[in-house]
This record gives sequence, C-alpha cells and structure tokens, in this order.
Amino acid sequence: MKYNKPNTRPVPILITLAAAGISCIISILQGASLREYVIRLLLTVIIFGIFGSLVRVFLDMGFRADQKEEEKKSEEAEKESEDADDEASEDQDGDEKEKKE
Repeated sequence: MKYNKPNTRPVPILITLAAAGISCIISILQGASLREYVIRLLLTVIIFGIFGSLVRVFLDMGFRADQKEEEKKSEEAEKESEDADDEASEDQDGDEKEKKE
C-alpha cells in the first residue's frame, strides 16, 4: 500500500488569511484610522505568515514520520506473508515426499 501524504501547501495561506480577516473586522469595529488599519494588517500578515510556515513544517515532519511507520509496517507484513508462504510450500513438499515413500 502506498502512503499518500496530505497536501500541506495551503496551510500558511489559510492561517494568514484567517488572521488578516479577523484583524480587519476588529480594526473596523474599533474605528481605526487608515494608517493604523494598514499597520495592524501588515503586522498580522507577517506574524501569521511566519507562524503558518512553522505549522506547515511541523505537519510535514509529522507526516514524514507517519510515512516511515507505514512503510515499516508494510515491510513487516510482506515478510510475514513471505514466511507464511515459505512454510506452506515446505509443508506441501513434505507431504509430497511422504506420498512418494
């Protein structure tokens, strides 16, 4: 089974847009001046852009660890099935030898 890593590319963008939207709503409700509004928005976008990028990095690291675990489990399952197949073929070979004797 192949592991499909979820797409984490839009995570920083979504976090930044959500924070910017909230910042805009708060600035409008507070009646901030245009200069104050733009400064708040700019700081929010920069801070949450960095925060979103960090979240994406941590998510990618977690998914990479999950991928390694999945690969390890699939390798173990393949080895177990091969061992079971080998034992089954040995049992059949033993039965055939007994029949010949």
